[in-house]
Amino acid sequence: MVLHLVRDGSGRRRIDEVHVLERDPTGLVRTVPALRWEAAAFVRERGWERLRELLREGANSPEEKGISRDGTKTGRRRGEHDE
Repeated sequence: MVLHLVRDGSGRRRIDEVHVLERDPTGLVRTVPALRWEAAAFVRERGWERLRELLREGANSPEEKGISRDGTKTGRRRGEHDE
């Protein structure tokens, strides 16, 4: 996944586009637009379905459920940290 950031009028960064990666028939990897920011919301692009698949896979990954790759419980979900 590739996030394209731009600066707004006040200098803050925001996401302008979200792309996913795909391999073309020659074997080269290229980016495909999945979401594009318009005036008030994101608009779905050709890569939307692939992005949705990736997000679902990530949400269902063992790491998201607090289980390490070796199958042991970590006691915390990905993104959680000690205070």
